[in-house]
Amino acid sequence: MSKHFSSYPLLLLGLSALDLQATSILSNGDFTGSTASWTTFGTVFNTGDAAVFSDSVATPTSIYQSGALAQDLSRVDVVFDLLNGLSARVPTGFVADTFFATLYFGTSPFGSTLAGGSFDQAVGLFDLDASGAFNVAAGAAFGPSPKGAGWTRYTLSQVMAPGSPAGFATLAFEFYNLNGSASDSVVAIDNVSLVTVPEPGAAALLVPATVCLLVRRRRRSDDFP
Repeated sequence: MSKHFSSYPLLLLGLSALDLQATSILSNGDFTGSTASWTTFGTVFNTGDAAVFSDSVATPTSIYQSGALAQDLSRVDVVFDLLNGLSARVPTGFVADTFFATLYFGTSPFGSTLAGGSFDQAVGLFDLDASGAFNVAAGAAFGPSPKGAGWTRYTLSQVMAPGSPAGFATLAFEFYNLNGSASDSVVAIDNVSLVTVPEPGAAALLVPATVCLLVRRRRRSDDFP
């Protein structure tokens, strides 16, 4: 009897395949101890559990990371926590300090610099100043953050075109000191996640393959007790 039960984990693995569709493609999204795995321009501070942009140093400053995309994705889900400490001070002749979040898609690697990055499509997630977010991507939402007071959680499910090709997604954040004053603005991000969800048909193919393997193993077990 044990020879039959030993094959059951394979069946359970196949039946659970449809639930294992979300795959993270970014590393160190919680910025534990450093900004390792991220490419930075200028000085982006690390508090041990967040990436912090400040105009106490020269700007613009930016941080970004790319991840590989599989073929035939249904959507890409973006989630991160945000702390808005941008200054409301805007002297005559200046504009507000501003923070930008952008998601890039391309069939070739993004490159080593944000300014010279290679991409086929750019999705502006939002722009941010002291008054709040504007130019917000369609379907995006801001809600409570588990980090508590002052923090907001941003979420967006970016739907992909049917039969989307393999390639790369790059999540980028940029901060500009534009009000002519130093050391009066700060923005922080944490718990950055970029996950991919395959089209339902792609995940469903795993189940028949696993069932076939199970049947073959059981037949061999019956033939050779």
